[in-house]
Amino acid sequence: MRFTEHLPEGGIIPALWARDRRGVLHELAQTLSTHAHAPVRHIEERLEVRERICSTAIGEGVAIPHCRVERLKHTTVCVAVHPVGVDFGARDGRPVRLLVTIVSPENAAGLHLGLLTRIAALLRDARLREAVLETPSAGAIRSLFVRAEDAYLSSQHARQGFHLPANL
Repeated sequence: MRFTEHLPEGGIIPALWARDRRGVLHELAQTLSTHAHAPVRHIEERLEVRERICSTAIGEGVAIPHCRVERLKHTTVCVAVHPVGVDFGARDGRPVRLLVTIVSPENAAGLHLGLLTRIAALLRDARLREAVLETPSAGAIRSLFVRAEDAYLSSQHARQGFHLPANL
């Protein structure tokens, strides 16, 4: 399972414009709606419910909003960058600038959890985070994640530590 298989190039937002968490979730839901073929409002409501349970901000300026949606046919991922950051209630107090959002069908709990785990593992690398934040185009951002995931899978296969290619 590769998370980038669920990340369409059109699912990447190089510059979010909302000024608060709710507005960001709305922008994410709009993009996800197009690729997941689900109503914007339905996705937005599910993302908001998840955020009320507990913030999806994991620190270091990163959040992984996620939810499962009834009657959704397939899992879709969206990556977004905010130019200045938005308060997402992160424990470290830092504004969130990089968001990777997952919407999955209700019956895809295993895939959903696997994608969350993979994304969190990839985003532990500060070089990847910085490279994504500095990259202005959707295609280039997607390429960064594909290369990072390739390196991660290779390292897992070899049972060695995770190292990103130096040419990120």
